[in-house]
Amino acid sequence: MKLSLIIIILLAIAIQSFGQINPGARQIALAHSDFSYSSDVFQIFNNPAGLAFSKYREVGIYYSPAPFDTKEMSNAFAAYSEPTPYGTFSAGFSIYGFDLYKETQFALGFGKKITNNFYVGGTAIYKNLAIKNYGTKGTLLLNLGGIATISDQVGFGFAIENISRSTLSDDSGQIPTVFWSGVHLKVIKEFTFSAALSKEVGYDTSVRLGAEYSMLDFIRLRFGAHNEPNVFSGGFGVIYQFLQVDYAAASHPDLGLTHQFGLILRFVK
Repeated sequence: MKLSLIIIILLAIAIQSFGQINPGARQIALAHSDFSYSSDVFQIFNNPAGLAFSKYREVGIYYSPAPFDTKEMSNAFAAYSEPTPYGTFSAGFSIYGFDLYKETQFALGFGKKITNNFYVGGTAIYKNLAIKNYGTKGTLLLNLGGIATISDQVGFGFAIENISRSTLSDDSGQIPTVFWSGVHLKVIKEFTFSAALSKEVGYDTSVRLGAEYSMLDFIRLRFGAHNEPNVFSGGFGVIYQFLQVDYAAASHPDLGLTHQFGLILRFVK
């Protein structure tokens, strides 16, 4: 692919969603329908209320080497979470793009249990954009989220990305504000169904569906789908004691297949 075409694609993505990518591989396999129950370290970039469920210190790494078969769009995330008696503190970093166009993020998050069935969280993100020969610029944005559990089988979640309506210039909408809501149902112990809605200001609502099945004690199978655009995803996770390895693949109707990989270390006492 010619470099000029790559730049056009990247800038087009930046105009619409500022290279907006939410990790990790588990969440992508579920089409990000899991806003009401996921609790791993990558929730700092998704629904920070999920951090409040953390029982152990976690370190996570996520990597997508060549989205849509374009290595210049590679992206990587790293995150750390630390549960304390006062709540769970978290920090994260991400990088997207290549030497001509690059986005980086530095994040600090916190999740806390408010009552026996209600959890809240927030993330502050410093986002920086660098375009070769055009300079760099950064801004601070805020994300908020909450989760309410009705029982061990049913729960609801919500999140708002960029509730601060931050932007990099006088033009609004450069960094999207996105509203999320979701619900999950643990049909049986081994099977969880989840559904979510995401609404980016100025765009149509996206409906997201996902299912996760525990085939064995240490293997999870995951499937997901969403519209706007129509994307199908799937993947698996292998969990063994302190180690979790995740893989996801997502198929875009026009751009093809993308592979994602995740690794989480849990420091179990």
